[in-house]
Amino acid sequence: MTEEAARGFVHAFCDAMTARDAGRIAPFLDDDIEWTVFGPVDLFPFFGQRRGKAAVLAMFRELLSTLQLRRCEKDSFLTDGDNVAALLRLSALDMSTDRVISLRLAKFAKFRDGKLVSLKAVFDSFDAAEQAMGRHIDLTRAA
Repeated sequence: MTEEAARGFVHAFCDAMTARDAGRIAPFLDDDIEWTVFGPVDLFPFFGQRRGKAAVLAMFRELLSTLQLRRCEKDSFLTDGDNVAALLRLSALDMSTDRVISLRLAKFAKFRDGKLVSLKAVFDSFDAAEQAMGRHIDLTRAA
């Protein structure tokens, strides 16, 4: 995949997520996709590992019922054939608390035949947890 094609794919995928429609997300996914978001699954149930298009779409439905993605901006973008690494800035509204959560996220994706076959996402989940809970987590008590 060329860098231009990869940038177009990422932009269109972010647009589909912002539209809050799993049906718009489905065409981007390979049937055997591997999807992993590293972070606290107890706090964010849409984190963790999913395998297969149906499992990823089910996760998206859960995500879209919880968070409303407001903004998805690309800070950095690298391509190497069918591999893409991107540093993104996301802003989302937690619909259960009306809190806005802003974070930077690193995504590592692999494509095959114009479809997403693997995605791994890493970010500061501790910061996201504090934002979602609406309070600072005092770690001095845990030490």
